[in-house]
Amino acid sequence: MLSLLVLAPAANAQTSPPLDYVRRIQQNEMVFVPYMGMTRGPVYYTKYEQVSTGVSGASGFRRVILNLTPTAHRLNQYNSFISQNGITDARLNAVTAASACQPSEEIKAMTAYMPEAYRPKVLAGNYPTLCSLSVYFLPEEEAATMAFINTHAVIMMRATVPLCDPASARLSLGPINQRLVQAGVLSTNAASELVGNSWDVLFESAKLAQTAPYLFVTSDPQVGWEIYMKSFTLDLTAQTATMTALTAGQQAYICTPAPLSLTFG
Repeated sequence: MLSLLVLAPAANAQTSPPLDYVRRIQQNEMVFVPYMGMTRGPVYYTKYEQVSTGVSGASGFRRVILNLTPTAHRLNQYNSFISQNGITDARLNAVTAASACQPSEEIKAMTAYMPEAYRPKVLAGNYPTLCSLSVYFLPEEEAATMAFINTHAVIMMRATVPLCDPASARLSLGPINQRLVQAGVLSTNAASELVGNSWDVLFESAKLAQTAPYLFVTSDPQVGWEIYMKSFTLDLTAQTATMTALTAGQQAYICTPAPLSLTFG
């Protein structure tokens, strides 16, 4: 029997539209992947640079904030990329600063004399800046510290964006929906959404994956079934399952991973 209870929370967790990898556009260290049925989507950057905001005084010390910013913005490539391709940028950073960025060992060693609260610290980025690094130092160490910062990467960034290969297999939702409508499990509401009792949808679609596995594309029907269920918004408390009209008219990717690796420093 397919693992219903393991999947149920995951199916309810999808909060943004699925990405349409076939329409992926890559140009000048920028990768755009639109949401299904839209021209809007996230822009990912594959090349960054460390940019200083200048030295200032703070709490009797000197301080510099360094931003990790896509080179495409400094080179004025971003605006033309957006306009030429009719893109609406979702303006989302690909990864969180805390998970992707850290100060280099060299800058930590160079400022190890500072009190704990004033050691190099990663700050959250404000798109398109992925992350920032706050560095404090003594006034008498400013020349040496800034000379090092200006000639070395002191922000270390390692991240992976989980994207899919555009050639990934795709699951057609229509034939499965049709079977469940015929079985009385799903119906269409006034908003043209497909709706049903969440538990009925879970169990009847799982049964269909076993009796008609060809509808779920993959050699392991559980994989296709999980993709199908993630097309719904499930509310297990209210016992409702809802698939939007837009989603129902699309095909869902059965992802062959093609992650985007980001590095700096």
